[in-house]
Amino acid sequence: MKIVHDPTHQQINFLDERFYTADNKTYFPSVTTILDVYPKGQGFHNWLKSFGIQSEEIVKKAAQQGTNVHNAIDRYLNGERLAWSDNEQSNYTLEEWLMILKFEEFWNVTTPKVLANEISLVSEELEMGGTIDLVCAIKNPLGKEELWLIDHKTSNSIHTSHELQLAAYATMWNLLNPKYPIDRTGILHLKAATRGFDSRGEKIQGKGWQLKEFDRHYSESYKVFQHVHAIWKEEHPTYKPKNKIYPDSIQRKEEK
Repeated sequence: MKIVHDPTHQQINFLDERFYTADNKTYFPSVTTILDVYPKGQGFHNWLKSFGIQSEEIVKKAAQQGTNVHNAIDRYLNGERLAWSDNEQSNYTLEEWLMILKFEEFWNVTTPKVLANEISLVSEELEMGGTIDLVCAIKNPLGKEELWLIDHKTSNSIHTSHELQLAAYATMWNLLNPKYPIDRTGILHLKAATRGFDSRGEKIQGKGWQLKEFDRHYSESYKVFQHVHAIWKEEHPTYKPKNKIYPDSIQRKEEK
């Protein structure tokens, strides 16, 4: 839920966070909202079924864990000090803290140059919006800097929908930032099964983390995303955010 205070009209707007706007008039769905119509696969549904009535709580807990780690990474990139606990009060679960430490190792290994982090974009032309975790320059083994678009994932596995998400973000970024086109896209998987660094130096990874690329170039993956987007629009022909408006102040009237 996004809260926008409009003092001119003395109101507070509570906007559905799954929609984006550049002018507060026209709204577009987020990339992840569009990808809700993409099949998650039988494995995912079997996994949910195995937990029965607890599945909803497990999904909610996983989402909160992802949010906590994302927020911590954003603070880290902004130069803030992160602490496991303050005054004996834990700020993170052990699993969250270990993933934060994995991100720090990735950062120290690759020494990227940040171009943007946690940046929200909206494209009227593409009819979508989204928040990109990280755009940064990383040197390849030959010493040449390449511009990466990276999304942090704390899930147990990586899916095709993640590939399509990256493709949509990269396409939107290139449209809005033509002077800085994306060279490569990757998922920084903070729950990877990797045992350590790649001895051949071909993959960017460490123990329990990996910057995973997909076989297709993101321009090819975006073609698949366009089909998904078309299905989403077919299923939501009159979409709009669930916007609620409230006054920003009240005062009791004096009795006459």
